[in-house]
Amino acid sequence: MTSIRTNAHVADAAFRARRWRVAALATAIAATAILAGCDSADLLDVETPAAVPVSLLDDPANAGLMVNSVAADFGCALGAAIGVEGLISDELADAQLGAAAWPYDRRDANVVTNGIYGTGPCTSNQNPGIYTPLSTARWSADNALQKLTTWTDAEVPNRTALIARAALYAGFSYALLGMSMCEAAFDLGPQVNQQAIFGLAEQRFTQAITAAQAVGASAASTLSAAYVGRARVRLFLGNKTGAATDAALVPGGFVLNVANDASDNRLYNRIFAMTSNGGLYTVETGARNLTTERGEVDPRAASTQTATKAADNRSVIWVPNKHASFAAPTRVVSYTEAQLILAEAQGGASAVTIINALRAAVNLQPYTGATDAASIQNLIIDERRRALFVEGFRNYDMQRFNVPFNPPVGAAFPNKGGSYGNTRCLPLPDVERFNNPNIT
Repeated sequence: MTSIRTNAHVADAAFRARRWRVAALATAIAATAILAGCDSADLLDVETPAAVPVSLLDDPANAGLMVNSVAADFGCALGAAIGVEGLISDELADAQLGAAAWPYDRRDANVVTNGIYGTGPCTSNQNPGIYTPLSTARWSADNALQKLTTWTDAEVPNRTALIARAALYAGFSYALLGMSMCEAAFDLGPQVNQQAIFGLAEQRFTQAITAAQAVGASAASTLSAAYVGRARVRLFLGNKTGAATDAALVPGGFVLNVANDASDNRLYNRIFAMTSNGGLYTVETGARNLTTERGEVDPRAASTQTATKAADNRSVIWVPNKHASFAAPTRVVSYTEAQLILAEAQGGASAVTIINALRAAVNLQPYTGATDAASIQNLIIDERRRALFVEGFRNYDMQRFNVPFNPPVGAAFPNKGGSYGNTRCLPLPDVERFNNPNIT
């Protein structure tokens, strides 16, 4: 097989020589959009090739395979990103003896630019990376978009629908890079900051929306997912009006999941593999069974103690209930996120009404506290922490809301040495800086 050589922004040999992985052609691979109540089990009954020769992906006859590969790259990257961001934001805690991942939990990864966050793969349960997996997913999606826009409808059946899906995953990849990285670089270009990355994500989501609208009803799930994605980055860009407009268009019950599977490491629910299966990480003590301000355990943030022996022979392994098996789906976007975006964008009594409706759906009592601006903001921060628990949001929420660190900066990192740092986002890694000629 011929290995693909990309001009993507991480220029190390391993990334340049990587093969296009399609581990689960059938899961519509890492992220088939499904509406609540739909059964996705039938999507798993396809034999999974490990890699595809590049020549196949240059053939317009294989455009569908190419877009499924894009989805697979994103699905694997998402699991690793959730793990890394969960460790930094104290949703998860280290339970292993290996020191390579301690900077995540110790929050000093921002001073170790040659650390695993830059080079680690999405398939590692012990030392997951974030920059290279998301870079791979981003490049795969943009490369697919480039090809699809040069091929014709005659060459590629359903070409516009494929453009919508490729643009959607490009948007998600850019959005996650913006949430996790202080800076990134694309296609051997110069570094750009978080706001610029979110701007690129918005462009891709807009492209996905335009294409999905042209397709019509059969692309409804792609359209809804793109509306949530664009609402997310518009909120992060300070465009609350645009964010609210998009979020309001998402139908009740909508969810886009990565359809995980126990058949292959690339398809694992990564959080389950890291916690209950491997005993390498656990739910942080202060994040176990989070409660509302009324003291009710929130089922959306519930976790369970397991009998798994911790790798450090000291920790107790807890697993988030939403990540309780290899095949548990990983949520990408949802109606819940859209409503929380709407609540934040509108604020005031509207935010309370939205949040109380979300609570009622999971049998939680309504919020009845103060409604001044500061109290509403704190309500939104806390609600997002529980409703989006271990989904990759907490670390960026801590950054944008300037949530205080707990434990504080300088406190001793227990049992393993050093002290807690102040990581909010991750700096451009050495693997990019040393191999990209346009990085100054």
